[in-house]
Amino acid sequence: MEANPALAQEFPERLSELEVELRLHAARKATDRPLKAIHDLAEAAIDGEKVLQFLLGKHTYAAGHSDLTYSGSNHARGVRHIRFYAAEKTVLDIEGDFEDQQFGSNFRFQNIDLYLPGEWEADFLKLTDDLRHHAEKRKLAFKKKRDAARRKTGSHFL
Repeated sequence: MEANPALAQEFPERLSELEVELRLHAARKATDRPLKAIHDLAEAAIDGEKVLQFLLGKHTYAAGHSDLTYSGSNHARGVRHIRFYAAEKTVLDIEGDFEDQQFGSNFRFQNIDLYLPGEWEADFLKLTDDLRHHAEKRKLAFKKKRDAARRKTGSHFL
């Protein structure tokens, strides 16, 4: 049996990472923003859902999520749908469990509810590759800084 191309290319993980970064994007200094290729990031609504819409080249994309909380969970646990839009049309919709904790929300992917292959995929992959590359560079810089501090102090516990 052939694997779903969206799963093979890690679309659920990529979408989850991208949606979180879009929410953080405006709060970051321009020099610290990993999504340098996007422009005109703004809050919008598509089909009644709050999204963050942006331009990538000449194409308009958006991402957002909606939550359905479990009763009795004080809005801290439930089912989350994260969606990616191309030209205001849903092209990817993933579903999973979420749990809000002190340091943020944990999302555990469960299934793909909608996947419409198309031209948007190349932009999506490039954008999320850039995001992942930036994250790796930050991890490497942090590791170098930590290792230098360890050598300076002679400590192995940093």
